[in-house]
Amino acid sequence: MNIEQVKTDFKSGKISKQDFVTAMHEFHKVLFDFSENMANTEIAKIEVEDGKVIFTTRKTGLHPGGCKFYVDVADKRVTPVDTFNFDFYEQEDSEMLYKLVSEGDTIFDIGANIGWYSNHLAKKLPGATIYSFEPIPETFAQVKRNTELNGAKNIILNNFAFSDAIQTLTFYYSPTITGASSSANITENDNMVKLECQANTIDNFVKEKGIAKLDFVKCDVEGAEFMVYKGGADTFAKYKPIIFTEMLRKWAAKFGYHPNDIIAFFKQFGYNCYTSHNGKLIPIEKVTDETVETNFFFLHPEKHAAKIKSLS
Repeated sequence: MNIEQVKTDFKSGKISKQDFVTAMHEFHKVLFDFSENMANTEIAKIEVEDGKVIFTTRKTGLHPGGCKFYVDVADKRVTPVDTFNFDFYEQEDSEMLYKLVSEGDTIFDIGANIGWYSNHLAKKLPGATIYSFEPIPETFAQVKRNTELNGAKNIILNNFAFSDAIQTLTFYYSPTITGASSSANITENDNMVKLECQANTIDNFVKEKGIAKLDFVKCDVEGAEFMVYKGGADTFAKYKPIIFTEMLRKWAAKFGYHPNDIIAFFKQFGYNCYTSHNGKLIPIEKVTDETVETNFFFLHPEKHAAKIKSLS
């Protein structure tokens, strides 16, 4: 039974005033339950408005907090909810990400989803330029709403995908887990919504927009990361940005490659691969069946020497 039904039953005389108040009190207790369990999470505030629920993040040692995000009731893994559920969002890797970016950076957020990283980076680095890329129309609408909600003026929104060629791709989308959207049906769910999205290459986009530098790339595209990178070979060779990427073996297999192929790809430009542990960069030569990490960093030993030294 929900609030609407309880109110309807009271107004129609099916339940007494006392039973109505008692039933409603059970719903109200949930608000206090959230309040009592919020203190040790990255979520500082939950607002309930007409038809809207908004989560606001807490300041940490590495980001300023205060970012607001609408929560979609259909998406049980939407990032703010995941953050409350697990206390922090990708805590180890997030802390390293915020250490590696700098004021004035040009940043690509590829697979922006609802804009969690884009908005936090925009607030932490007001002098940075963040290009945010999200191909799924419904999800793009959410990142746009969240960017407007936060008043972020240094985010440039882009409603397309990156791949290894300029093409039209079929994407598989689930409104209940938007973070699992991909250009392959990675979850093998027969109920995924199929839709067509446009794809560009990093190299072509950088050339089209006249982007003079690229300092940091965050890429999480549910298995299609290698195709994204192959479309940016010239850009990586020229600008050598720091790369923060998901490399999940089971998702990569859906696209016919292994995470070690990405390590080899970046090796040709002189990059080394790292994981993050206890605030330090830990070198990793290859991903094996025993590797538990799923997020990795690529840094160039010459261009990023100072950061590698300070974080090793």
